[in-house]
Amino acid sequence: MLPLMGFVSADAIYVSAKGIDGWSGTRSHPVATIARAIELAREGHVHRVVVGPGEYPQEDSITLDSRDSGLTIEAMKGARPLVTGAVVISSASIRLSTDLDLQRRVKSLDSKAEAYRIDLKSIPSLSFSPFTPYGFPRPIIAGPSELFGGSSPMTIARWPNEGFTTIKSVREPGNGEYEHDKPARRPVFSAVTDRAKLWKSIDNAWLFGYWKFDWADETIKLRSVDPQTGEITLETPHTYGVDPGVPFYVENLPEELDAVGEYYADPQQSTVDFVAESGKPAVYRLSRLGKPLITLNHADRVTLRGLDFAYSRGDGANLESCASTQLEGCRFYNLGERGAIINNGSDSGLEGCDVWNTGEGGVVLSGGDRASLRPAHLFVDNCDIHNYQRRSQTYRPGVMISGVGNRVYHCAIHDAPHSAIIFGGNDHVIEKNEFYRTISRTGDGGVVYTGRDWTARGTEIRYNYFHDNIGLSKWEPAIYFDDLASGLKAIGNVIERCHWGFLIGGGRDNLLAENKLIDCKLGFDCDARGLGWAKTSKPTMMDRLNAVPYEGSVWKTAYPSLGQILDSDPMAPAGNVIRDNLLIRSGKLKDRVEAPFDKTTLWTNNNDQSSITKPTSFKPRISHWGLLNDPIRKTLPSSFK
Repeated sequence: MLPLMGFVSADAIYVSAKGIDGWSGTRSHPVATIARAIELAREGHVHRVVVGPGEYPQEDSITLDSRDSGLTIEAMKGARPLVTGAVVISSASIRLSTDLDLQRRVKSLDSKAEAYRIDLKSIPSLSFSPFTPYGFPRPIIAGPSELFGGSSPMTIARWPNEGFTTIKSVREPGNGEYEHDKPARRPVFSAVTDRAKLWKSIDNAWLFGYWKFDWADETIKLRSVDPQTGEITLETPHTYGVDPGVPFYVENLPEELDAVGEYYADPQQSTVDFVAESGKPAVYRLSRLGKPLITLNHADRVTLRGLDFAYSRGDGANLESCASTQLEGCRFYNLGERGAIINNGSDSGLEGCDVWNTGEGGVVLSGGDRASLRPAHLFVDNCDIHNYQRRSQTYRPGVMISGVGNRVYHCAIHDAPHSAIIFGGNDHVIEKNEFYRTISRTGDGGVVYTGRDWTARGTEIRYNYFHDNIGLSKWEPAIYFDDLASGLKAIGNVIERCHWGFLIGGGRDNLLAENKLIDCKLGFDCDARGLGWAKTSKPTMMDRLNAVPYEGSVWKTAYPSLGQILDSDPMAPAGNVIRDNLLIRSGKLKDRVEAPFDKTTLWTNNNDQSSITKPTSFKPRISHWGLLNDPIRKTLPSSFK
């Protein structure tokens, strides 16, 4: 006889991939879903859910609210439960492709490869989402249904297969930055090769490019290709227009399905064609859920421990207005949006988590009250975050911070085309992290970046290790205080083999102290842009100044100089202090310092050692970096060992 449905007194509710939701949730008779376990925990006032090994596909978000405060959902000892937003494709739904042209093309490039077809109509209750646009000017939305082979995302059929091609000439650039109130002009251009002549089936094709600036990427739908010249016309203008010489690639074209690991989705035919090596079976998944895998709303003192959230179109976890809620030792990967979003609430965050292969950034921390400067104490601690810009490649950082009083501590953030951390707001702490191989695709960006706000003060960037962040060698500092950013501190950082150390874009009241710069092309770029080309940003700066009570007692106490900012020209640099910094083979201290900045800055006890040729290592020692004996993360990133 099966156990009766409903709660049976226990210290925990158990979940198993082999369970049945009609069972009681005891260890011997577990339920099948986390959602049902949460219901039983509510009914029986149980504060622990234990999830066994296996895969737990979700057709909707797992949701927790105030009724679940105090609950812990954790992996069974030795298990790594996988919560997914995907459907596993059965072998019955996969067949060798009957497209002879496709098979010949594939075989000509790789004799071990085969082309296969998935019939989506054969998969019960599958909701398939076609290609969704992405990029710098677009809002973050759930990605399309993606195909995953084994543990890796496969690549939408594209050309070139890796990297970019280039625009040769532009006949029509489309509307520029200040022309979007005028009738739309579609961009028209030619590439450096005539490859586009091969493209016949363009109904579902999109082009991704850095169309004018190498800090502003975007996908734009392909409208047409001239079969004689190969000239390309885009469906809509890019935000800034299109220039010759910029990089782009095309994706979701059946003619470009020509490499192992690529696939092409045809929503009209409800099919997915893909290329794989023959004789090497793998588990194939197709993501379908466009919502967070788990959502917590006003759920306080909740702990999620040791769970994987992966293979989904949306975010991994979304915490809204939660207090003292933690994600411990969880992993977020192969997601269309971000790993975790923590909005409002307090004392909540990630501890010992891994985030990778996300489409639109890693983690978002947003909390605290700027009017009162009340901190939220949201956090990302002891985490490894990497490859977090699979879709949009700019302004989707490993961690985005806003609000008041949040922190990123002792994390490794690495391997991305743009920034590791972007922050705004007040009084954050970015401490004892390692940043490497970021801003690898950009020509104007910082590893840690903020900008264009006199009021976003009080953040400290201290005792971090930056190395091997080079980019396109244009303007890529390790720490970038852009467009009059003010009232910030960078103390005790080690910056090695980066393009530049620091860029202060005309700001005020910043402190750069006790930093070590080794083998960088330049140590400091400090300008007075507010007196020149950036004069036009003054209305924006004033709007942001007037949006906070900067003349009130709380703000005057915290930031005394801000209350006096209008006593002189606020667009001029003033009050900066640069002291006790050491430069080893990183240029002269004032190689790129504009006179108005130089004259109003206190320079003291800085040491140029540009002529030293003997290799000198300033890599932080463990005692300096202050490692934690963390029971959740059994192994720290190798750089911290």
